[in-house]
Amino acid sequence: MVKEGITLIICKQIPAAQLDTFVSGHPYGHYMKTSMWAALQKQDQPHFIGFYDHDELKGTAMILERKSLGIHYFYVPWGPCLDYDDPELCEQGLRGLIQLAENAGVDFLRIDPNVLRMERDIKGNPIEGGENHEDMTALLTSLGFVHKGYGYAYNGSWVNRYTLIIDLSPSIEEIVRHFSKPRQNSLRRHAVIGVTTRLGTKADLPQLCEFERQLSQIQGFQPHPQSFFEALLDAFGDHAALYVTEIDLDQMISGIQHEIDSGKYNKDPEALQSKLKEKEKAAALKARYGAKPAIAAGLFLRLGTQSWDLYTYNHKDFNFIKAVDNLHRFAIEDMKNHGVLRYDMCGFSGVTEKSDPHYGLYDYKRSFGSVYTERIGEFDYIRKPARTARWKKADRFRRRVKRKLISLRYGKQEKHA
Repeated sequence: MVKEGITLIICKQIPAAQLDTFVSGHPYGHYMKTSMWAALQKQDQPHFIGFYDHDELKGTAMILERKSLGIHYFYVPWGPCLDYDDPELCEQGLRGLIQLAENAGVDFLRIDPNVLRMERDIKGNPIEGGENHEDMTALLTSLGFVHKGYGYAYNGSWVNRYTLIIDLSPSIEEIVRHFSKPRQNSLRRHAVIGVTTRLGTKADLPQLCEFERQLSQIQGFQPHPQSFFEALLDAFGDHAALYVTEIDLDQMISGIQHEIDSGKYNKDPEALQSKLKEKEKAAALKARYGAKPAIAAGLFLRLGTQSWDLYTYNHKDFNFIKAVDNLHRFAIEDMKNHGVLRYDMCGFSGVTEKSDPHYGLYDYKRSFGSVYTERIGEFDYIRKPARTARWKKADRFRRRVKRKLISLRYGKQEKHA
């Protein structure tokens, strides 16, 4: 039953352009809530829904409908685009979404709202008196949704509820001051050895693909074909940005020689030998890759005041340069110039202890002065429990088999590299 006094929300189809305009300007917007993302989901039928209070558009939902053997479901990536600080609006929007699922006869409806669970410090500790939106979890469960729980990031959820976000509202100088000392030292060193970042084009995608392929050989995952990245750039257009980091090896060689000639290492023979070896290495890299090779690349999206680092990789033979530090410094300023205030570094395990196998990813992303961010997670409104349970069991099995096959195909390459 609808609570007395709550205005009824009307749900109806809206044009793609209207959906994207609303999502772009909304504080709970996300690139996966747009028609641009829907265009990439070739296996799903998208539905663009508007939630209206009389003639005023109050929220949207980008629904992906999938009908396949043994299952029929609705999925709303990152949840409907609603003002989650307005509980009455949220309840009506969610009830409207449930009714759409009922009318379509789906087996289940899945959402994973991009709603902050609670404020935490960089170590993951709750901040006393900070924001807390667990009341949204309570609302969802009261409406019949089943919560996957506040578990580990890599627990089979369709999106990662943990991330680290850099606040871009301060000046660029203030943002960089919050980088860790190793990050700042890298940037100073880059000025000496000729590391720079520029905006890329589709012509640079082979570099991104090659760097991803190199990492896939180390970590044992399946790299994307170039067509995947081309489709992302085409779908998102001006909302996509490709960054390419390069090194001028002639400048690196001359910069090191200048340091040696300055007498800086006269009283430190060990440091001098290290610099001579670094110079020799630069010369060898130049002979192999040319004078100004690309050494890192990253594909980002931006929408309204938010940006997302989707795919960033570096050349394995230039790991010692720490090129991604330079790429992030450039991307942060570029995104800030485009009005971005929240620079999302896109995912980590949620665990901040060194014992966690993914600790290195967290440790690197936090070194840019980012904020620990935890969302409330995944919820299913299950209409047909038996069919849904069978499909979930089969889906888990399919995922395990897929991971095993990928590991066998790609993981073994490292042993022969």
